[in-house]
Amino acid sequence: MHSWKKKLVVSQLALACTLAITSQANATTYNTFGYHDDADTAFSWSDWENADNLNYITYNGYIYNNTTDGAYDQTFNGDVVNGVISTYYLNNDYADNTANTLNIYNSTIHGMITSKQVYDHDNYGWTNGTNVDYRWNDGDTFNLNIADSTIDDDYEYFYFTDSYLDADGKRTSEDMRTADYAYLGTAVTLDVESNINITDNSRVAGITLSQGNTYNGDYATGGDSAYAHTWDNTITVDNSTVTSGAFTPLEGSGWYGNSEEPSDYSGKAVYAATTGTWYHNPNDTALSFSDDPDSYYSMKNNVTFTNGSTLMGDVVFTSNFNNAGDANADSNGDGVISASDGFSKIGYDTNNDGVEDTNGGWSHDNDNVDELNLKLDNGSKWVGDAYFTYDHIAPADMYDLEDGTNSLEPNSTLDKWGNVADDKTFQSGIFTVALDNGSEWDTVNASNVDTLTVNNGSQVNVADSSSLVADTITLTNGSTMNLSSYGEVDTDHLTVDSYSKVDLTNETAYLYANTITVSNGGEFSIGAGEFDADSFGTDTLELTNAGVFNINNSDYVLNADLVNGHTNTADTSNATYGYGVIAMTSDGHLTVNGNGDYYNGDNTADTTYSANGEADNSYTDNVVAATGNYKVRIDNATGAGSVADYKGNELIRVNDVNTDATFSAANKADLGAYTYQAKQEGNTVVLEQMELTDYANMALSIPSANTNIWNLEQDTVGTRLTNARHGLADNGGAWVSYFGGNFNGDNGTINYDQDVNGIMVGVDTKVDGNNAKWIVGAAAGFAKGDLSDRTGQVDQDSQSAYIYSSARFANNIFVDGNLSYSHFNNDLSANMSDGTYVDGNTSSEAWGFGLKLGYDLKLGDAGYVTPYGSVSGLFQSGDDYQLSNDMKVDGQSYDSMRYEIGVDAGYTFTYSEDQALTPYFKLAYVYDDSNNDADVNGDSIDNGVEGSAVRVGLGTQFSFTKNFSAYTDANYLGGGDVDQDWSANVGVKYTW
Repeated sequence: MHSWKKKLVVSQLALACTLAITSQANATTYNTFGYHDDADTAFSWSDWENADNLNYITYNGYIYNNTTDGAYDQTFNGDVVNGVISTYYLNNDYADNTANTLNIYNSTIHGMITSKQVYDHDNYGWTNGTNVDYRWNDGDTFNLNIADSTIDDDYEYFYFTDSYLDADGKRTSEDMRTADYAYLGTAVTLDVESNINITDNSRVAGITLSQGNTYNGDYATGGDSAYAHTWDNTITVDNSTVTSGAFTPLEGSGWYGNSEEPSDYSGKAVYAATTGTWYHNPNDTALSFSDDPDSYYSMKNNVTFTNGSTLMGDVVFTSNFNNAGDANADSNGDGVISASDGFSKIGYDTNNDGVEDTNGGWSHDNDNVDELNLKLDNGSKWVGDAYFTYDHIAPADMYDLEDGTNSLEPNSTLDKWGNVADDKTFQSGIFTVALDNGSEWDTVNASNVDTLTVNNGSQVNVADSSSLVADTITLTNGSTMNLSSYGEVDTDHLTVDSYSKVDLTNETAYLYANTITVSNGGEFSIGAGEFDADSFGTDTLELTNAGVFNINNSDYVLNADLVNGHTNTADTSNATYGYGVIAMTSDGHLTVNGNGDYYNGDNTADTTYSANGEADNSYTDNVVAATGNYKVRIDNATGAGSVADYKGNELIRVNDVNTDATFSAANKADLGAYTYQAKQEGNTVVLEQMELTDYANMALSIPSANTNIWNLEQDTVGTRLTNARHGLADNGGAWVSYFGGNFNGDNGTINYDQDVNGIMVGVDTKVDGNNAKWIVGAAAGFAKGDLSDRTGQVDQDSQSAYIYSSARFANNIFVDGNLSYSHFNNDLSANMSDGTYVDGNTSSEAWGFGLKLGYDLKLGDAGYVTPYGSVSGLFQSGDDYQLSNDMKVDGQSYDSMRYEIGVDAGYTFTYSEDQALTPYFKLAYVYDDSNNDADVNGDSIDNGVEGSAVRVGLGTQFSFTKNFSAYTDANYLGGGDVDQDWSANVGVKYTW
């Protein structure tokens, strides 16, 4: 702000004020600047301040709480104001705590609001024509309420036309304009304690708050904290927008006829060619808070953006120690060093002994500290820079501070030898930023704050070569901080808590923190690129309570201590139970080197200097590289790759063979055909091969499951031929049968559960010849199978064609036989360990045969016992196929043989010539021989099923008439690699 020479002049305002007040009640348009034109004489800038009462510029924009004093009252509603509104005279009631309020409702201010006197050309300032006391008392707070309104800070000049007679007496005119008003500040510029409320979709182009000339004699001379006062400002922005404003005119340049507006935030620093440095662009300022170094009072600013509000522009906070004048000086002459003498950065020598013994200022430290507390809440957003300048002192210059240090200094503090000794300081100001409930901050340029908290699903984005420096950064409850595109973050302590995440999304970003703490499901991720050891830097990485360090597919070298206070115990009630999580893909690798600060000197409490003289190598750091309890999580999943690509691969190496850190598996990952998990081997962690993946298990189980369907069809054809030999006479005919069953397969490699439902239809005839009675026929089978295990699923379709025959000889020996062709189609699906859906399709052709030899031993006229032996075989030929996750299965020739020896026994109850009932029982020994291997991703995997089993069955056949009968049977088969929990066969036949 310029220091103006105040030229007071009596303005002719009476008529103008009366008209303004009358028109304000009618909601209309106001112009705060005007021009009084003498028709005959020309305007002169050397006499523009009205010395001749002829040609002069007028100003009518002052607000009063007593409208009889002139100009405008305290409420605008539905109005338009062009120019500058000033509250300079608002507090002329000379009383504390009165309603010093200005309301802007449903209005547009094409310009600005200021609490200062309005000046213009040649240091001239307008007054209200009286010598009123314009000073505000401490305790007087200005209330500014803005609702459903716009203040655009876009009134740069007052333009007017001067009409006069020239030297020849001819009338002429000239267009004129004043000096610019942009320098007066942003849309709202105040130097009084203020309470600002912006609501209802309002839009304000910048707010500038500074400490002005507030006066209180009691406070000015007091040295005790009982008199301490703080300069308090409060800003609340609700469902509204604050943008940048302008301090310089913008109408002088444009692009295709369009000039820049004050609210157009450039987000670019200004380059000074003379110094070769970049500095803050004042026209990008959205919020500015400036402490007066000559003030006795600290400045406390509390700002809240809520309910989807937007802050578009830079926040500038300038802090100084209060009235920090010359040290060792009694500035007010009272003989006592006190707050009125200011806070000294180098200290006061109060007893003149040559040694400083106090810093002065208010006795309570906080009374000497400025504050800016900025909060974004309920989905609000900020795009801009946090520009913070302040004074600070190191511990060596602190003499009688009540609470000691209040902040940290990124550049550190030094000892008497110039070595780094500490980072703790006492700052003149504290800048905190809090994001809550889904709010967002997109940083621009170089931001610097003391404390940043990001809560409840909020996010900070540091990108596009911007940077953020903060003493502490804390993320909680699902919040995120994303670094990309050369973004950089520097902090002393980064805390990522309660499922929050910090993500360095590419290798151009960088983060440094002395300590990184990740806890309660939070995640610190270094992105998915090929990183080296420079993607971030830290001294200590602490993973606690399931906090995650995710290196993705990096080959990462951690030159920091990896720590937590947990032990490897399964007792969840143990006080030391817990773990950190290290996450990576199967291609990732983590090397833990430690921070190099292992203390090996005397175990003393000297935390300032260790044996080697390094301040950071303290006796408390006894970690060489890693300590604590960790789970290792493999995050990727793929169907590609052989066993050799994964098994035994090293994931983690701790460069300390004596480390007491423990590592265990957090999960199993699907890699190729198998699942793998982490396994600790000394100071390394490797991939351990486990069982088949769900999708590989299904793929390898398909041939066995196809065989199960075919075996049910074999049993169905066999039942038809067996029933033809018992009961009433059977001369052949047509038949149809339902068949179904449930199977459980487990050969130690594959594992599945299968449900089958199908139908067979057949036709046959009886033929006599070659010393035997023959039944010769053909059948077709159609079946659907449902194969599953865990997330794996296969939908099966089967179509088969059979020719069959049975020869029964006079000596009751019989021979049954069949030949078959089958087509199987299988649709496979599963979920991988990372949740990815996998599918694929395969089909196969199969040829089969069945041969049974037995003897019917008659027991009387109705009973029989039939010992038998059978052999059957199915020979499948599958195609090559690949699943959607790139697992490859080569076409497999899958051969299955079944050998069975058993006995059937039954009895026929004849009710009439046309009706009979034949119940029967079956008991058999079965051996399956299916020694097969499949080629998956180049590895040979056993998917054959074999072994001995016992079959037990019951059935019955009932002839309703001579030509029509029905039959049913049920079987159990168990003991081999495939158990048939149940099977059923229900059919009807019509005989010729």
